[in-house]
Amino acid sequence: MKRHLLFKFILAVGDVLILFGGFLLSYHLRFSLTLFPQRPIPPFDLYFNFAFLVAFMGFLMAYNSGMYRLKNPVFKIEDSFLVFRAVTLTLLVVMAMGFALRGFNTQYDIEAYSRLIIATAWIVNLIALTLWRWGFYRFLRYLFRRGNALKRIVIVGTGKTAREFYCAIKETDELAYLPIGFLTNGESRAEIDRLSNEIGDVQIFGGIDNLPSVLRSERVNEVVLASTNLDTDVIASTIKICKRADVQFSIVPNFFQILMHQMRVEEIANIPIFQLDERIFHQSGRFFKRGMDIVFSLCVSVFLAPVWLLLAICIRLDSKGPVLFRQQRVGKGENVFHVYKFRSMVQDAEKRLDEVVAHNPSNDILLNLKKDFRVTRIGRFMRRFSLDEFPQLINVLKGEMSWIGPRPHTIEEVKGYKNWHYGRHDILPGITGLTQISGRKNLSLDEMARLDIYYVENWSPILDLQILLRTIPAVLKGQGAY
Repeated sequence: MKRHLLFKFILAVGDVLILFGGFLLSYHLRFSLTLFPQRPIPPFDLYFNFAFLVAFMGFLMAYNSGMYRLKNPVFKIEDSFLVFRAVTLTLLVVMAMGFALRGFNTQYDIEAYSRLIIATAWIVNLIALTLWRWGFYRFLRYLFRRGNALKRIVIVGTGKTAREFYCAIKETDELAYLPIGFLTNGESRAEIDRLSNEIGDVQIFGGIDNLPSVLRSERVNEVVLASTNLDTDVIASTIKICKRADVQFSIVPNFFQILMHQMRVEEIANIPIFQLDERIFHQSGRFFKRGMDIVFSLCVSVFLAPVWLLLAICIRLDSKGPVLFRQQRVGKGENVFHVYKFRSMVQDAEKRLDEVVAHNPSNDILLNLKKDFRVTRIGRFMRRFSLDEFPQLINVLKGEMSWIGPRPHTIEEVKGYKNWHYGRHDILPGITGLTQISGRKNLSLDEMARLDIYYVENWSPILDLQILLRTIPAVLKGQGAY
C-alpha cells in the first residue's frame, strides 16, 4: 500500500511541475515566436506567480477526475479523455479567475492575463501531460512485468467466480496484482479440490476467520471478495478488518450490484426499497445514436468499397460458395433477424457442426474454437482482423443493429441464457462493444453479459466514442479473434 502511495505522489508531483512549467513555457513562446502578433511584454514575475494557481487548480481537477487511482499500468483512451478534461477545466477556471481578479492587480498596468498565453498553455500542457503519463505508465508496466511493486492480494472464496478471477489476473501481465492465495468461505471439499485441479499449486490459508493473521503474516495489500454466499455480517466484519489493517477491500460484483448505482431509494409503507431507474436510452439519446449509426455506416461503406470488392474476389477464389453468409441471430427484444457477414467457412459449415462438437466436447454454450477445420484460408485472415464483420453495416442501415452494442448471439446460444442474461436484449446489438474490446471470444457468457448490461445501464455518447477508439487497437492485436 505504501509503495503505491509513493507512485501516486510521484505522479502528482510530475503533473504539478508540468502544469507549472507548461504555463511558463507558454509565456516565453508567446513573445518569442514571430507567428504571434507582437505586443508589449508583461512582467515575467506576474505570470510566474499566476503559474502557481494554474498548477494548483490542475492538481485539483486531475484529482477530481480520478487520475491518481492507478488501476492498471496501461495508458488507455479513457486516460486521454481524463487528461483532456482536467487540462480544459483547469484553463477555463484559471481564465475566469484571471478575468475576475483583473481589477485587484494595481501593481501592474494590465487589464487581464493574456488569453493567447492561456490557450497556448492548454495545448502545451495537454501534450506534455499525455506524454508524461504515458511514459510513467510504461515504467510501472515494466516494474510489474518483472514482478516488482505488485499488489499482493488474497481472494475470499473458492467457487467459480473466484477461480475465473484468479485465472484472469494470471493471464494478463499488465495488471498490478499478485494473487498469493485463497480464503475459503464454507465451500465444500469438492469445490476446494476443483480449485486445486484447475489452478494447480495454490495456497489456501484456511477459512475467512484466519483473515487477520493472514494480513499480518503475508503483507497483503488488497482483499478481493469473490464469493456469492457471504452474509452481510461477514462482509461487514471483513471490511472492518481490512480498514484496521490499512488494506484495500474490493468485491467482484454480481448482477444486482452492477445495477445498484441505477437504483433510487423509495418508501412504501415506511419501508425503504430500491427501485430501478428505467432510463435505457432517453428518446434524445436513441435519436442521436441512430443518426450517428446511419451517417457513419454510409461514410465507411463508401470509403471501404474497394476493400469489400477485393475481399469478395478472394473469397470466391479461395473456396466454393457465396460471398456473403447469412445467419439467424437474436436482437433487441428477442427479435430474430438475419446477420450478414463475409463467408469465412466452407460452404457446408453448419451441416458439419455436429462433427465439430464431437471432436471438441465442451460444456460452454458459446462454441468458440481456436482451431476450426471449417475455416477457410481467407476466412482465417478476415477473422484475425474482423474483416468478415463489414457486411453488418447492412444490418445497421436496416435498423437491426448498431455500430456499438452487445454481440448478437444465435438462437441456440440464447437457449442457454440465465434469466439475468436477457438484459443484453434491451438495446440493438452492435458490430463492436465492450465485449468485443475486452477479450471477445475468450470471455464466458456470464462475463459477456456483465459487460453488456453495464453498457446498457451506462450508455453515453462519450462511452460510445471510447469503445470505438479502443476497437482499433483491439482489432490490430487480434486478441480473442479466431
